[in-house]
Amino acid sequence: MAKVNVHQAMHAIPNYFNPEKAQGISGTVQCMFSGEQASNWVITIADQNCEVYEGKVENPDLTIKADAEMGVNILTGKTDAMRAYMLGKIKVFGDLSLGMKLTDFFDAD
Repeated sequence: MAKVNVHQAMHAIPNYFNPEKAQGISGTVQCMFSGEQASNWVITIADQNCEVYEGKVENPDLTIKADAEMGVNILTGKTDAMRAYMLGKIKVFGDLSLGMKLTDFFDAD
């Protein structure tokens, strides 16, 4: 099984953003990834735009903690977020309504 390149996948997320689906939504998501490709990422959605950069932000609206590959698979729709949450594969803190909507803002390949 091919390994996910977390840096490439996170930088590609804005390419799949569908602004119409995020109309009226704004929020900052802190992704804290662990494992082999441990890294921290910020996803900002505002004014029907999406930006992703590596780093940390103070007081995000939503924080997602997961293994890096699992986190990317959830964000890209390859893994069902609710199932992963129920199985304890991810931890989510903050605005859970934003978390429930997040993956809907992006179109799959």
